[in-house]
Amino acid sequence: MNTRRIKALLKREIIDVLRDRKTLIMMVVIPIFLYPLMMFFMSFIMSAILDTSVDKVYKIAFVDIKAEDIQAIKDIVEKENDELQFEYSVVEATGGEAALNAEDIHVFLSTSTDADISVTYLSAKSDSLKVMGMVMDALTIYLDELRIERVESLGFDREEILEPISFENRDLSTTEETMGNALGGVIPVMMVVTILLAAIYPAIDVTAGEKERGTLETLITLPVTSFEMIMSKFLAVALVACVSSVLNIVSMGAALGFLGNMLIGGLGSDGLNLATFLPAVLVTIVAMLFFALFVTAVCLFFCLFAKSFKEANNYATPIMLVFMLVAFMGALPDLELSAVTAGIPIINITLMVKQLFQLQYDYALFGIVLASNAVYSVLMMWLLAKVYRSEAVLFGEGFSGVKLFTRRSEMEKGQMPGFGDVVLLICVIFLALFYIGNAAALKFGFGALAVNQAIILIVPVLYAWYLKNDWKRLFSVKVPRVRHLAGAAVLCIGQLFINMVLSSVLIPLMPESTDALESSFEILIDQPFIVLCLLMALMPAIGEELLFRGFIFGTLKEKIRPMTAMLITAGIFSLFHMSLVKILPTYILGFFIVLAVQRSGTIFVGVFIHLINNLYSVIGMKYPDELNNVPLIGILAGTEELRLPMGAALLVTGALITAVGLTLIGKDKGKISVGSY
Repeated sequence: MNTRRIKALLKREIIDVLRDRKTLIMMVVIPIFLYPLMMFFMSFIMSAILDTSVDKVYKIAFVDIKAEDIQAIKDIVEKENDELQFEYSVVEATGGEAALNAEDIHVFLSTSTDADISVTYLSAKSDSLKVMGMVMDALTIYLDELRIERVESLGFDREEILEPISFENRDLSTTEETMGNALGGVIPVMMVVTILLAAIYPAIDVTAGEKERGTLETLITLPVTSFEMIMSKFLAVALVACVSSVLNIVSMGAALGFLGNMLIGGLGSDGLNLATFLPAVLVTIVAMLFFALFVTAVCLFFCLFAKSFKEANNYATPIMLVFMLVAFMGALPDLELSAVTAGIPIINITLMVKQLFQLQYDYALFGIVLASNAVYSVLMMWLLAKVYRSEAVLFGEGFSGVKLFTRRSEMEKGQMPGFGDVVLLICVIFLALFYIGNAAALKFGFGALAVNQAIILIVPVLYAWYLKNDWKRLFSVKVPRVRHLAGAAVLCIGQLFINMVLSSVLIPLMPESTDALESSFEILIDQPFIVLCLLMALMPAIGEELLFRGFIFGTLKEKIRPMTAMLITAGIFSLFHMSLVKILPTYILGFFIVLAVQRSGTIFVGVFIHLINNLYSVIGMKYPDELNNVPLIGILAGTEELRLPMGAALLVTGALITAVGLTLIGKDKGKISVGSY
């Protein structure tokens, strides 16, 4: 890597980015002007609403109510007018419900068989709902007055009967802590969105924009490596995102601080000491810089597949939706920063910023958050460099190349799917599992498992049939050799060692995810063993292998380097199982399965490994006591204490056994390998 060339390329990329007006608007104009304008308009609108509410006269009708009750309620409203903020007029309404539906009145009071006074209103109408609340407040005051009057008429001490104890509220939180708690639910989400907006447009410009302008071909002819080119693009976009991040946090903090001071001053409290939040702001700026690197890498990765600016903009929408959804999850009040959540992308930075503005400083967890974002950024950069070397990605069809929408009569026999087909297939299966699978679960219970596995098995096969794909090439259909199966069995044992040690470490760290996983198995334990083997071992081994190591990997390895395709396939496989405690063990298992398939050239090796692994899980679920009686299995399963030296030794043993299995499988020289280099 030549730093001089990277500097020259970086200078070029920054100049190109700054020429784009949209980037400048997202980077400078929005951070500086958006938040003050938002605060101004919010204050203006709130003031206008309050003024309208105060000036408004609400209409109330009394139907068959005692005259003394009517007069008492009127007196209370007039007496407590400042507290109730209620101006009203009494109107005549013989048909209360008809007048209410016609909005001639807002509320009417009447008598009923169940109550002396019944308040009728329309919850779908904001004015009616508001008047109902005010009327209920007045009735509560009236009820208290009646109680006092009747207790005193009986000669009892009012305080002794109605107020046997006294109580008060004491808030020990400072003004800054209260305001910080409120800001902690808002700032993290706004921060994630603004960083993403700042990064997405320059990322589109330096990738899809280059393709559309035709300058990418010229860049490739320069005497620079692909890593140097992608690094310069990454640094340029990251610089824009980081500058925008700093401007955002400063502008946002100033605007919210002004609004907070104004609100607190209006409530008659002491002013807000903004200096209290200075450490939180400084650490937040550092966190935003780290997060901006991760966001930049994600945006560049997806935009690389776009052929045009318009297509890249289409990719921006789902990226933004995912980031916003995860950011909102991180803002949930019951979700806290822990050793587990500190390693989850997007959520970790959201929880960290929320905790900072709540004036809670756990620097050990903050270090994990920053380190994990740095690691994710490096991994994404490495993946970017791998993908950037592929001409099939740079000049290929991208995700838009969905062959499914072509007439089948016009399709070429023996063709291979494209990136777009992989994405579409995953979406179709996800939707089918969500709608059909959930409907089957409501109707068939345990039998829905068969429906789900049938969807996973049938959909990729039908998709490949419709596209007239080369089945042997796509699904790696080839009769395995004896050494392939022997190596697969050994590899599976090695993976069992590794994954069970990892599980024994992760289970105590993620008790909620573990409990959720165990509760999902409760309905399965009472099923016959042979049925469990069929639905949880054999069908997933066939269906999931056809989907992941067949259709997905078979497509990806045609477009990008096989190693990159394997890493992506393993990632999709682990996310598919939707279990936080299982995501790392599943990823490792998925990677070695796809590696075994790639080396052997046959998907049957993957099916065999998957089947053995699932059978072990079924036995462990159905007969846990018998399985844990095996000394080594008992230790790995957590029935005995697993100390660090022994855990490390078992991991090393598992790695060595896995290596032996891969050696036995060997490398099939006859397999087709057409990844781009």
